[in-house]
Amino acid sequence: MARTSLLSLLLFPLLLAGCSAQEDIRSPPSVLKPDRPDTRYISGGSDFQLECEAEGKPQPTYKWWRDEQPVEITDKVSVDAQTGLLSITNYNSYEHDGEYMCIASNEFKNPSGPPNTASSFSPIIKLLEARMNINSGEDKKLTGTEYSYFMIPCSYEGQAVVADVSINWFQGSRTNQLKEFDNDRIYVDTDGNLHFTYLKSSDRSKPTEKYRCGIGSTQVSMIVLSNGNELAVTEVLNPTPRKPILKYDNSGVRVRRFTTATLECLFGGYDPDPSQPHVPMTEWLGKDYRPIVPGGKYQISEDTRRLTITNIQEEDEGDYYCKGKNSVGETDLNTVTLDVTSEPLWEPEGAPADTTVPEGENAIFNCNARSTIDETPPQSPIWYINSEQTGSHTDPSKYLISADKKRLTVLSVRKATDILCVQCKVVNEEGTTWGDGCLNVILGIDITYQPPEKQEIVYGDTIDLTVRATTDPSIKTLNYEWLFDNETYVTTPPYAIMGQDRYTYINTSLLNNDEYKSVAGLYTCEIAHNFQRKAVNVEVVLVDKPVVVPVTASAGFPMWIIALIVGILFLIIIIIIIICVICRKKQEGDYNVDKKETGAGLDPKKELMEKGFDDYSRPDPADFEYGDKPRRELPYDEDAPLVGEDTKSLGEYSEDEEARFFNEDGSFIGQYHKKDPTRPPPPPNESNI
Repeated sequence: MARTSLLSLLLFPLLLAGCSAQEDIRSPPSVLKPDRPDTRYISGGSDFQLECEAEGKPQPTYKWWRDEQPVEITDKVSVDAQTGLLSITNYNSYEHDGEYMCIASNEFKNPSGPPNTASSFSPIIKLLEARMNINSGEDKKLTGTEYSYFMIPCSYEGQAVVADVSINWFQGSRTNQLKEFDNDRIYVDTDGNLHFTYLKSSDRSKPTEKYRCGIGSTQVSMIVLSNGNELAVTEVLNPTPRKPILKYDNSGVRVRRFTTATLECLFGGYDPDPSQPHVPMTEWLGKDYRPIVPGGKYQISEDTRRLTITNIQEEDEGDYYCKGKNSVGETDLNTVTLDVTSEPLWEPEGAPADTTVPEGENAIFNCNARSTIDETPPQSPIWYINSEQTGSHTDPSKYLISADKKRLTVLSVRKATDILCVQCKVVNEEGTTWGDGCLNVILGIDITYQPPEKQEIVYGDTIDLTVRATTDPSIKTLNYEWLFDNETYVTTPPYAIMGQDRYTYINTSLLNNDEYKSVAGLYTCEIAHNFQRKAVNVEVVLVDKPVVVPVTASAGFPMWIIALIVGILFLIIIIIIIICVICRKKQEGDYNVDKKETGAGLDPKKELMEKGFDDYSRPDPADFEYGDKPRRELPYDEDAPLVGEDTKSLGEYSEDEEARFFNEDGSFIGQYHKKDPTRPPPPPNESNI
């Protein structure tokens, strides 16, 4: 009993280690939130929080970077390592503006050394304090001519850092906003400039009602007025119609992908005809010179001066066209160029991606990006491993970076040490693109049993097709497929039976001739999951010729009926044999005298009619001749023995010497009369042949 307990104590750590190995499911961190790059504007002096959430096994912990450096923890900044929450109190642009990234990390035990860490990055969140630092310039005096085009620029110094910027025009003060645009004669462009398609005398301003542009934002609840513009208008007594002429466009506008672009064309001109619009109308054409029909991706403003393109993509870059027309005439096509810009864009399959690799194989991460059309190419990528930039300290026997820096290979990975995350940074003139991918290492497929690769079979043998395998505990299902004779079988190949513990075999004794011949060939069992595939080959060779195997009864047909039929057939055969034997015996026991006599030329019936039966009496024993032998007393009912030698024939009863013989069958037919030499011999019968 003590020995058993001691053995149990010795084996317990091994069993525990085996159990732990079976349950050792690992996965690197994957950031779920934030899930996309973003810019957020924070009200100065307010409190602000950023969330970070990731999944992995074991559960990840968190930290934050600001401008690629660890966030400094102060009395205003804190990071919860367990929840990933970044908290900032009393937000101030000088202390807190920047690009933030969440880093999620988890650790894995290493039996042969210190634990290894895998770290994954979130997309960049740019934080800016919402503010408007705008200074008004000096007032100006402006003069224009009636019925002619005129523009007042929106000029200011400083910066508006807000999520929503709006520009409106005022006359004198914030309480007197310009809201009447006289049937689109007055227009404010996207930069805030004030346009008069043609001036009217009523547009002149009073000294107390100077034109001022106001820059405002609801986020900061502020409107800042620019310098004052005093406008004088020179009157024209006899206006004449004026053909449209291009006065303003925003050609060369640069927009980033996924944003909205607004193209503008403004034509000056005057049409006094009251039945016609007083201002020229604008027609828009696409890159293919076809008129643009509003709807979907393209929208045209009611005054026709703006073409809006939503969800900008790289292919939207190019030249668009506009022309103005009124009753006097129309202009030639004017080109408005749209320039789509972006931080580096990933080539197809160019970004590092999460990958799972079995032990012993290599893991490859790509970092191949480009700039948009006609933009300066990006710089060479910079690689990070678990948030640490690579360099001379990076082990070249484990990590191989290609000469163009666009590929990183982790060599001969191991589950205990190589679960990790890599990052690459690519920079161009428009910004920075980060790529993040994690490596998960699993135990490979292990073939625990496979049959002999070549099996020479004679009829009646069993073909072994059993294949068993194990893999990493994180893989829930291993898929088995068979390939045979250019066909794929999901469960088993033809005629194969699968029993417990995947025991798979073909019993050739159950096959008929054609089936037996068809089992020869190469069998391939493929064992696979999402990350690995292995194959086991089995060649079956028939060394004997197929035999004819009786067809067995269907398993569903009752065997007792078959036995009953066989028994009845056997009984019928026995009865037929008995009848034949009886008939044969009867035939052998009868001697047909009539046939013999008739065959000898006699007429037995006639002789019986003429002669009847002679009266014979029993001979007297005294009449027998015994010679020197003593006389033997015979019983009264025993016939007298024949006298003479045993070799003598009974032919002595015939007077003719030659006729004193019996026939071969023992009959006297033909022997009771003397042969007449002149009489023809009797016909032959079976006994004389």
